[in-house]
Amino acid sequence: MSKKWMMLALCAGVSQMLYSQTLFTYGKKQVGKEEFLKAYNKNPNPSGSRKDGLKEYLNLYINYKLKVQAAFDEKLNEQPSFRYESANFKKQVADNIINEEANVKELVNEAFSRSQKDIHVAQVFIEVKPGTDTAAAFKQIQQAYAQLKAGKDFGQTVMAFSNDEGTKQTKGDLGYVTVFTLPYEFENEIYKLKSGEFSAPYKSGIGYHIFKNISERPAAGKRKVAQILITIPAGTTEDGKKAFAVQADSVYRKAMRGYDFEKLVAEYSTDRASLYNKGILPEISVGQFSSDFEEKAYELKHVNEISKPFLTNYGWHIIKLIEITPVSKDFNDPVATSLIKQQVERDDRIVVAKKSLIQKWMKLCKFKPEAFDEKEFLVYSDSAVNGHSVAAFKKVTPQTVLFSFAKQKVTADDWSKYARAVKQSGTPLSNKGFMDIYKEYQRVVAGEYYHDHLEDYNEGLQQQSKEFDEANLLFSAMDKHVWSKAGEDSAGLINHYTKNAAKYIWAPGVSALIVTCSTKELANEVAAKLKSNVTDWRTIVGNYGTSVVADSSRYEQNQLPIKQKTEDAIGFISAPEKNTNDESYTFIYITAVHSKPQQRSFEDARGMVINDYQQVLEEKWIAELKNKYPVKINDAVWATVK
Repeated sequence: MSKKWMMLALCAGVSQMLYSQTLFTYGKKQVGKEEFLKAYNKNPNPSGSRKDGLKEYLNLYINYKLKVQAAFDEKLNEQPSFRYESANFKKQVADNIINEEANVKELVNEAFSRSQKDIHVAQVFIEVKPGTDTAAAFKQIQQAYAQLKAGKDFGQTVMAFSNDEGTKQTKGDLGYVTVFTLPYEFENEIYKLKSGEFSAPYKSGIGYHIFKNISERPAAGKRKVAQILITIPAGTTEDGKKAFAVQADSVYRKAMRGYDFEKLVAEYSTDRASLYNKGILPEISVGQFSSDFEEKAYELKHVNEISKPFLTNYGWHIIKLIEITPVSKDFNDPVATSLIKQQVERDDRIVVAKKSLIQKWMKLCKFKPEAFDEKEFLVYSDSAVNGHSVAAFKKVTPQTVLFSFAKQKVTADDWSKYARAVKQSGTPLSNKGFMDIYKEYQRVVAGEYYHDHLEDYNEGLQQQSKEFDEANLLFSAMDKHVWSKAGEDSAGLINHYTKNAAKYIWAPGVSALIVTCSTKELANEVAAKLKSNVTDWRTIVGNYGTSVVADSSRYEQNQLPIKQKTEDAIGFISAPEKNTNDESYTFIYITAVHSKPQQRSFEDARGMVINDYQQVLEEKWIAELKNKYPVKINDAVWATVK
């Protein structure tokens, strides 16, 4: 072979070696340099040289790989608990990743910005009931819009065109709204408007709307109030209504003279929901309660301020302001932004954002529509939805594949289950309706498929899932071969203790009674009783129930659970010391002094023995694993790591 060809061959070999960069193998598995360094850099040695840290970590990482491989071979990954935890983890991570794809941060920013003001809103609303023709409603809303542009009063326009009784009763006034008060589609239309402006006609799933921004105010936040409600029964005469008004005024005057509001609630309020909660209502936020009640609640500016009696459809109310929760104005406030993020992720705005990604997901997941007889499909769907037999159909059967993804086929039977659920929700279905809902079904399944198979498309999820699963498997394998095994092997523990008894020695110290009492005064009282009769300490302590807790044990020097200096003398009682985690106090009573080292009994040393025996079992297990999966380190690659 010529020198030229020899050089080319050598270069190719070196290139291949550097490309593969296998650091070590165990059995038939291999681990690359990049994987090892990535793991090490997540857990670097905080002290000492990098070279020593890498060497120590290499041994740990090899053992980690061996244990995880053993868990796979023992099929610990097929245990129901493992599958549940793995699936739940992947779902949570997938939810977060998809929310990020849907620009959840942008939605949080938008919601926070909108939360800074409240908008007083009115609407012209023309309801369109399901299954009815929209042409007439469309014509009406256009006429209403034309009159508004010509300068007609908004309230008069509402009364002239709105066909919804609730809207007419309020002349279209919705009161104040803020972020999350209304569906996201309405909120978007409203927050586009300046004060005094009205929108162009907007079509929603329930009809046509024209919104008006009557006025704006800085966000009012939330209120907590207590109320006295004096209900006016249905059918009450005018004289009776006047009597209830007089009663409400009388109760208000008592409150203003200093009568206890809670007692007035108990005596006069007829609101069963709040009666047994001192009259306190759930926290009020903008747009949550009826506008007349909400208006009075937000008029109260000072805690403990009491409103004059006011009348609503429920009766006469007298309310007392308990607490004001202002809206945070600081976007860097982690509590405020976290709460808004939670609301965004539960709100329909995240659903809208995800829908905009469906076409991208369908392409990524290799969505493929299959050809089928559409005419027979519609008849089949009608029969399936209405519970009729579909056995006679030939071109479309329950097994007919309608569309597919990379790893899933969707059949006519799958579709019919979805269509039946749609019908049960109250949505009327027709031939045209079936095709619209079928298209929506494709999008729904595409979203579900992408979520459930996100690991196939997202490297970050793959890595996180792998790390989570391997950590769980490592725990299961260690528990099986080391932790639980050591605790359950009584003969092995005793044998280990016997062979290594010289390790388990009591250093000089004391035996002591440790007493914890709920108060300092109680600690002094118990100490005095123990000083006169310590042999009966269990009875003395037991007489105090849960207020006093005591335990007797042996302690080596400097291991007593108190800070103060003690005397190695029988009968020594320390001063009560306040504990750092609560208001309790602890003192000790020395019952014996041990001036020389002594052999620990097996029971005294049990915890130490279990810990040592676990290490023995782990070392033995690793040795077995290295025999089963021989480890070979690539010295050339290892040299480049160091």
